[in-house]
Amino acid sequence: MYRPTGPTNLPHDVWTLIAGRTAAQSVRDLCSLRMSCTAARNAGEEDIVYRFALIPIWDQRWWSMSPMHQAGRNFLARCRQSENLEVLFRSAVSDLFLGGSRLAGMEMMHVITAQGHSATQYTVSMMLMLRDDFESKNKGLQTFRVLEAAGALTICKLVFCGVIQGMWTHMRRLPMLNAENLVCSSHACPSHGNMGAIYRRQRYGRGWDLNDGDGGAAHILCVHCRADYELILFVHLFD
Repeated sequence: MYRPTGPTNLPHDVWTLIAGRTAAQSVRDLCSLRMSCTAARNAGEEDIVYRFALIPIWDQRWWSMSPMHQAGRNFLARCRQSENLEVLFRSAVSDLFLGGSRLAGMEMMHVITAQGHSATQYTVSMMLMLRDDFESKNKGLQTFRVLEAAGALTICKLVFCGVIQGMWTHMRRLPMLNAENLVCSSHACPSHGNMGAIYRRQRYGRGWDLNDGDGGAAHILCVHCRADYELILFVHLFD
């Protein structure tokens, strides 16, 4: 005789799938789900749930060091342990620019990049192009071209800016850009050396922000100059 299965009798794997999808939409909804029954609470403790939990990376309350936010910090620690990419990304940014091991931060960036995290790919591309050696610059340029072709630069900059927003007053390692770091080295290029002026006009003359749809260097034909423009903008994100 057929007997309908109640929610509490669902297999653990099904509950884990439900909890994972809920966490990917809202941590608040995940907390509510976990309080609904024992099966949901147990499923909510699985690593995969923390790995895909949606962390509002721009909400600085999540990253507060106040004792009042100990529960949130515990949650983030579990997310990091479960390899949540957003939490790992913020941790790597902290290592690169705030303190800790810069080498460890860059290594973590490469690990996250390999998993297709766009904001990390953007950060790595900028850091590589800021180096002096041709091989690093070329690797960074190739990643930049992929992100540019995908139309992903704007969202990458917004995410990155959201991460460093709460760190500005504590930054110790600000990226530097000088003439020797520029990507375009062709004196035959008609736009060579003009990216600084274009950036200043876009930012101060038009009140332009990070949205590439309202300015930027998209009209410049030389991809190396467009990369230089983005390097200038990247460095000024820390202003």
